[in-house]
Parts: sequence; structure tokens; C-alpha cells
Amino acid sequence: MAPRANWKGYLRLSLVSCPIALYPASSLSEKVTTTAADPNVTLQLQKNCEKLAVETFRRETADDEDRVDYRAHYNARLNKCFYAETDISPTPVGINMWVYLSDHQENRIYGGFHRSTNIGLFYCNLQHKECHSEAEWNELVKAYMED
Repeated sequence: MAPRANWKGYLRLSLVSCPIALYPASSLSEKVTTTAADPNVTLQLQKNCEKLAVETFRRETADDEDRVDYRAHYNARLNKCFYAETDISPTPVGINMWVYLSDHQENRIYGGFHRSTNIGLFYCNLQHKECHSEAEWNELVKAYMED
């Protein structure tokens, strides 16, 4: 089945009118698959994942000084680019820290960790698994951020 246009319209230049249609470059139903058996392919996917993460972090930190760090990892087993972002914001009574883990290609958050110096651990969940400390969070994240 042919893809449907996201937008249709006309480009008018003086007396000339041209029809325009914008189509998605890919669809969610069409997954890009690769063979992770080739180490060169895996290395290239890791480089692409890191490049995407750098671009995202630079773009998002331009107007948000609370975003202080990120990590990116291409997980060959899951064939996904994961992105962990750390935000730290001072408050009148302490410091809040958030860490989010997301699938960078699907723009889907897998879970998060939130700690506040004035109330302690506030939230810790990854893929419906609760955790009760930063050490437990780090252990859960390993399955995504390490091979």
C-alpha cells in the first residue's frame, strides 16, 4: 500500500502554481533491521546512535541549563539506540536530580529516576519495575546501556 501524504498544498510563484505533497520518510510499521553479526555494522550503528544523541543534547540544552549530562548506547541485542539524560535543578531547599532512559529512535521513555536532597528518593521505575535506590536504578539500566 502506498504511503499517504502528511500534507498537501500548492506552491504559488507569481502565475505558476505547483502541487506539493509531503510524505513520511519512513513509517513506524517499517522497522529497519540489521544483522548485528558484523562488528563493522554494530560499530557504525553505535556511532550513529552517539551522533544522534549529541545532536539531541545540544538542541535541548540550548534553552535548558538544567540538562547536564547524557549517555547513549546502541544495544545490538535489542537493535535500539538508548539515550539516558540527566537533569539537575537547584531549589530553595536542595537539589533535584532526574534521569530518564528512552529509546531514541522511537522517542519512547522507558523509565526514570528522581531524587531530591530534601525528600530523598522520590521516583524510580524502569519498564514497570520499581527500584528503591540509585544503585538499583543503575543495575536495571545495565540491560539497556551495556551489551
